[in-house]
Amino acid sequence: MKNLIQSFLLAILFCLASNSLMAQGDEAQRYYAIDYMKVEPGKHDDYLKLEAAWKKIHQANIKAGKYDYWSLVAVAYPSGANEEYNYVTRINLTGEKQLANYIENWEMPGLESILTAEERALVNRTTEFRTLVKSEVWSRVDQVMDEDLRDIKIMVFNYFDFPEGGGRQDHLRVERDIWKPVHDARRKDGQMRGWVLLRKELPYGSADTYHDATVDLYTNMAQYLSQGDPTPYFEKVHAGKDIQKMYAETEAAANLIRAEVRIDVMNSKD
Repeated sequence: MKNLIQSFLLAILFCLASNSLMAQGDEAQRYYAIDYMKVEPGKHDDYLKLEAAWKKIHQANIKAGKYDYWSLVAVAYPSGANEEYNYVTRINLTGEKQLANYIENWEMPGLESILTAEERALVNRTTEFRTLVKSEVWSRVDQVMDEDLRDIKIMVFNYFDFPEGGGRQDHLRVERDIWKPVHDARRKDGQMRGWVLLRKELPYGSADTYHDATVDLYTNMAQYLSQGDPTPYFEKVHAGKDIQKMYAETEAAANLIRAEVRIDVMNSKD
């Protein structure tokens, strides 16, 4: 059974390595392991104490070279009792080898040297404070970013599926050719701090409701809420082109099915 699991994992990783689109030449592919958490009313304070303890565990794993970064965000919108999850964690990984080790060889560091007795007790009760709703792996396709992102507090995660007649290649093309230069111009103008284009690698299949995503980064809620009409930026970076035609190309390539506004809570560099 172990050999079967390892063979299956290697096949998946081969597909990831073969299909992933590098942002820059031979740069190692960046992956993001994302976990979606549901915390019930009355448990949020304990949950945040729990994640503060887990943060120390992640920092130890990062120091050991197991992955590069960890963060926790709260989902501000949409929200409510009927929402599937209200917190999201992210682990950044570099290359297929690091991703394979994360999937196949996850293990705790020695907690006695990292956590207090109270923190260890919290970690042992992790499932009492939150439900792990689902886990995914995404790869980074492209991005435009400010050099320093340490003060980023707001992330808007946009989920896309493909309409009939559309598909991933069409979607990636319109994001890169049409929207990336617009977002870069907005970033340079101080309307946003960065933009990332992602593709979902795991899980996959016909039952999936979304396949690609973009993430818009903002310093704070005020910057996010003050963003204006992007039309002037289209006119600037796509001078002489038919803007309505570009909007129509975007709609034909992908459907925006959900946009989540997320607020940074803590991360491994705090």
